[in-house]
Amino acid sequence: MKAFRYVIDQGICRACGSCAKACPAGAVLRNADRSFEIDQALCDRCGACVQACKLRAIVKRRGLFR
Repeated sequence: MKAFRYVIDQGICRACGSCAKACPAGAVLRNADRSFEIDQALCDRCGACVQACKLRAIVKRRGLFR
């Protein structure tokens, strides 16, 4: 179980792709509707996507997640 995860707030995100370029694990994926989402199975929680997002659209959600 993981104590936190990163998620993209679609209300803030402008789909620039900077988070996807910064992710070393390739966990930030573009959907068919051109929005981005974080594949939690691939995400290693490094925070590179958070640092790359100038709009602060990527937020840390705390809790226990599978």
